[in-house]
Amino acid sequence: MKKSVFVLALILLLQASSLPGRAEETPWQPLHEYALSLYRSGMFSEAVTEGMKALEAAEKGGGPKSLPAASTLGLIANAWHSLGQYAEAEHYYLRALAIHEEHNGPNHPDTVSTLNNLAQLRHFQGRYSESEALYKRAIESYEKSLGADDFSLATPLNNLAELYRSQGDPDAAEPLFFRAMGLYEEHLGPDHPNVAMCLNNLALLNQAGGRPDQAEAMFRRSLAIFETLGPEHSYVAASLNNLALLLLEEKKADTAEPLFLRALAIYEKNLGEGHPSVASVIHNLGDLSRAKGDAKQSETYFRRALAIKERYLGTDHPSVAGTLENIAALYRETGRTDEALPLEERAAEIRLLPR
Repeated sequence: MKKSVFVLALILLLQASSLPGRAEETPWQPLHEYALSLYRSGMFSEAVTEGMKALEAAEKGGGPKSLPAASTLGLIANAWHSLGQYAEAEHYYLRALAIHEEHNGPNHPDTVSTLNNLAQLRHFQGRYSESEALYKRAIESYEKSLGADDFSLATPLNNLAELYRSQGDPDAAEPLFFRAMGLYEEHLGPDHPNVAMCLNNLALLNQAGGRPDQAEAMFRRSLAIFETLGPEHSYVAASLNNLALLLLEEKKADTAEPLFLRALAIYEKNLGEGHPSVASVIHNLGDLSRAKGDAKQSETYFRRALAIKERYLGTDHPSVAGTLENIAALYRETGRTDEALPLEERAAEIRLLPR
């Protein structure tokens, strides 16, 4: 059975770019901006709490379908999304999208940014066909309203490319990654974190394509850029995880392990012990322990990852199948064939579900 590991590709959420008119006449704007500052600082739980206060002010001042309400709904949705609370995020994204479409129309930047975010949510939920359709709609809307070379296109292009990469379609992904990176470099410079995000994702393509030297160079360049955000930024954790996976693939387990552990510590500090990204790194530590011949520790890591994924992603998520498959493979390697079979059957059922 092919083992599963979990890379952490980088895709961006967008925030509504314009503040609705007459915001200065209500207490909404300072409350919203404070919640936004918390979100941008990675304080997602606090952003939800303060965002709720801003939403109450927006609804009191302009009604539940006002543009200030839509802006804050989108912010709260982004915070829930970043916390891995996808059901909560979906509720707020759909409310925000309905308001933006009603007030601004289908091609307004705030409508399109919400489409991008909802598309990313669908990707994380394993609803891949819906995600692709939403990303394509966002790109088409930006091209219609802003032109084919506008900087705003970079984020949905990168995100759609990552969807294709994760589905095993590098030919569709690569030109979109390069197009996105070109726009980021042109408008933000070569050392901006958004450029590093594309480098990270292109490195994943190189790794999958059997080009480890190019992949490692890209991972290390992206990590160096992300480190400028601070050594405990979540993008640093993602980059560390991915570099560690490459090193593990190259039979350098002892070099990979401290990178995994550092990534795990960053994610647990920033996101809490129950976040799906935490589960991905724990899963990968299970694979590392398996490679080192420590079956007991490997199973402990895999079981811990599985519990987090089932709780936060649902029991039928593709990521759950990947961890089930690894536990089953571990059982077969250690002579526990009877225990492996039901796990393999459950994973196969998950894989067959329409996406």
